[in-house]
Amino acid sequence: MRDRLIARLAALLGASLLALPAAAAPAARDSGFCQAIVDADYRLPAGESAASLTDELIGLLGSRDPVLRDRYGYEIFAAWIYRDGLLAPAELEAARRRLCDDARTGLGDIGADSVLRRSFSLLDLSVLAAFDLKKPFMSNPAFEETLGAAITALALERDLRGHESGVGWVHATAHAADLLKFLARSPRLTPDGQRRVVAAVRDRLQSAGLVFAWGEDARLAAALLSVLRRPDADPDALRPWLAALPDANRALWSGDFDPVAYATVRAQVNALTQLVAMLGRTESSDRLAAYEHELQETLAAVAL
Repeated sequence: MRDRLIARLAALLGASLLALPAAAAPAARDSGFCQAIVDADYRLPAGESAASLTDELIGLLGSRDPVLRDRYGYEIFAAWIYRDGLLAPAELEAARRRLCDDARTGLGDIGADSVLRRSFSLLDLSVLAAFDLKKPFMSNPAFEETLGAAITALALERDLRGHESGVGWVHATAHAADLLKFLARSPRLTPDGQRRVVAAVRDRLQSAGLVFAWGEDARLAAALLSVLRRPDADPDALRPWLAALPDANRALWSGDFDPVAYATVRAQVNALTQLVAMLGRTESSDRLAAYEHELQETLAAVAL
């Protein structure tokens, strides 16, 4: 169901790639109430307040139960916000503030359930960022706070689990990347903001110490693609990174083999390979073709 809704949202958003627990059920509600909403094509029940129920849905994002967290806390939220536009601007802003706070709670923890609330708060924020592209509601300070939440999440998140049996998707890195993907399409993003997005993706790949195995590299690449496709894209945004990567690769083979250093280079190569593939599927322009050529040259020099 999660994958089906993500595919539907991707079509609605025109995205080339979307990738898309300790709290209990909302007070006076049960899972049957939420499942009835899903069964009714995510429609708001008659006589209910969208804002009040949305607040309850956000409360489910920390649940260890993937049905409560993912199907209800994310899927219903996504349908009501993006598809149906049920919340007024002030209500959207209240949800955004709460989600930004929740996305920062417990950063630095590893192996704890607190990552679920952080991760899925970022995913719900990505829905708000996508809606803001269609019908702007964020102020410039709100946009900057949301951008900061995504960048901080990539920089400080230590729990890098992708999928865990019995819990489902954890995916904090992927969800931060999803948020950056939409924020990077915004006319509010400044040239400095573009560089911050690129640096956040690069630094996550370099600091993880592992090769992402659950599609995170593609989601991070999609955030980079959003930057490169901007009409005001900085042509030098990726160049310092690309220039440094062959040196990092050569250093791997200059002494004793370091598996963490290898994983760091491999993670970057995987994400940039995904980016080349995405550029190949994107309507071409001279500017994008130049990016693709530079990426291919770099990858050819870092054959692992």
